[in-house]
Amino acid sequence: MEHSKLVPLSILKKEKFSIIQIAEMVINFYKKLTAIDVNYNRIKVISERNSLYENININDGTAIKHLADEILNRNIDDIRKIDKVENPDVNYSRDKSIIFSLEANIEKEPLITLNYSLSTLTPRIGSIVVNETCFDTFEKAKFFLETVETSFPIDYSVIKISDRVLNKVARGYKAPLGWVTYFSNDYEIPIPDDLEGIEYEHTDNGKYLILTQENPTDPETLEANRQKLLGVMEEIKGRVPEYSK
Repeated sequence: MEHSKLVPLSILKKEKFSIIQIAEMVINFYKKLTAIDVNYNRIKVISERNSLYENININDGTAIKHLADEILNRNIDDIRKIDKVENPDVNYSRDKSIIFSLEANIEKEPLITLNYSLSTLTPRIGSIVVNETCFDTFEKAKFFLETVETSFPIDYSVIKISDRVLNKVARGYKAPLGWVTYFSNDYEIPIPDDLEGIEYEHTDNGKYLILTQENPTDPETLEANRQKLLGVMEEIKGRVPEYSK
């Protein structure tokens, strides 16, 4: 499998959810994603513990309950040890993270593996494995972020460009930009609406910043896109000092 150089990351608002509520949001998220790729129809839990179900069909009436059972199974040792709750059920909620990883496959190869960490501390959804077909068009990348936004309470979300130079510089910023970046209206930092060379799309809940509508990792344009992103992030820092860590 060829891995993509485009990787999603989403930071959620700090809200508390029960395991069953989390499962419902996640299943609805994958259902929406099937509009652009039917391979999101089945998901599999990645865990060191034995899975309760080999696969979960998101269109099955038991999907939410099965995923909730899997999430509880993945976190039960931590809940017992840290929270001192011996027999939690799927209605359990906690301030500390509920953690799990889900994989959707394409022809027996991973399409995308998403890692979920939902808590009232630093809730996030990210990925370490992305098939190159996952975001091979602007439409797919934008649709993915739109689906995240309409499925979860999102503060900031991005399709990152996995690049050594960008990654190194991005560590100095609170919300690094990528191919497509979303900021909610109540994001803690006021991101300017007139950044040089950036296309904007405003929604009721926030705004999208678009670097380009072409694949930014093409060898012919990668360097130009890298320099553009670096320049724009430096511009934000100059205008909004709190953007810098």
